[in-house]
Amino acid sequence: MSDRVMELRKAARQFATSDNPRAWRELAGTLGLYIPAYLIAITQYSNLLLFIPAMVITIAMTMRIYMIQHDCIHRSFFKMRSTNDITGKLLSPIAMTPYEATRYNHNLHHAHVSDLDRRDTFEIYVMTLREWEQSGFWKRLAYRIYRSPFVLVFTGPFIVYLLLRRFPLCCLRTGIGDQIIHNLLILGQIGLTYLIAGTNGLWVWLLIVYLTSTLGVLIPYIVHNFENIHWGTRPDMDFATGALDGSSVLDWGWLFHKAVMNIGYHDLHHLNAKIPGYKLKEAHEYLEAQGLLQPVKIGFFQGLSCYQWKLYDEEGGKMIPFPKTKDGQMITA
Repeated sequence: MSDRVMELRKAARQFATSDNPRAWRELAGTLGLYIPAYLIAITQYSNLLLFIPAMVITIAMTMRIYMIQHDCIHRSFFKMRSTNDITGKLLSPIAMTPYEATRYNHNLHHAHVSDLDRRDTFEIYVMTLREWEQSGFWKRLAYRIYRSPFVLVFTGPFIVYLLLRRFPLCCLRTGIGDQIIHNLLILGQIGLTYLIAGTNGLWVWLLIVYLTSTLGVLIPYIVHNFENIHWGTRPDMDFATGALDGSSVLDWGWLFHKAVMNIGYHDLHHLNAKIPGYKLKEAHEYLEAQGLLQPVKIGFFQGLSCYQWKLYDEEGGKMIPFPKTKDGQMITA
């Protein structure tokens, strides 16, 4: 490990402490916006002047609740482990994410960031150029379909959050009880929505789930699928290299960072997941000013262009589009 990385990790530790009063304010403020906006959205669907801003706030606060649960998963939001766990479980129906199963999978993701031998721990699978060249027609076709915007953006996230996260396979390891409670809480939210707003309210709830999952998947995709990302194998690639060179910073403005509780500062988050989201921006700016962080910053439209990157070229050390063919010959440049 280089001296710079050692100094960076040491300097980052000063921010890796939870602040209970601030955590409660963040949670109260988020729920204070989410609850009335959600109620307006499910009841005022015929009044666009109320419905549209209520939907925008509901979707933004739903993503923020997901990020609060994410911090609880790392047990960094509150000081007490039990407070993190209880809060994370109670927020699970809004985040559409089971707590214990996700904690298990997400910790694996952090442990193996940018590890080519453990790509199963990533939300979005990446094939290398070498693997592509060695694959047959059907495997290439399946991967092309999988990496298409239709699957990655418009259908895949919705299917994952609405269906697959109801019964993740790892819940057999992490506990069926937690999964049952999570699903019952979702049924409770659905039932309450129906009592308040009827069938139309349920359609609005479904639209919220669809839009939030569709927009939310942009974050994990872009922070781990930019052009000059580093993928490697151990022991050549250590944890710090994977965290800093396998993650980017989403430079999408203060409103975005506020809405998602700074998760866009993803390189530092992967280096030290004990830094709570409400301190992440402050920590990143301090460490960057000290010259300890040299992040890859990606703007919004540049982020959208990341969907052209499909394969990891191990020799070139970067993501590339699907190779073009000319006269039957493969072109990788």
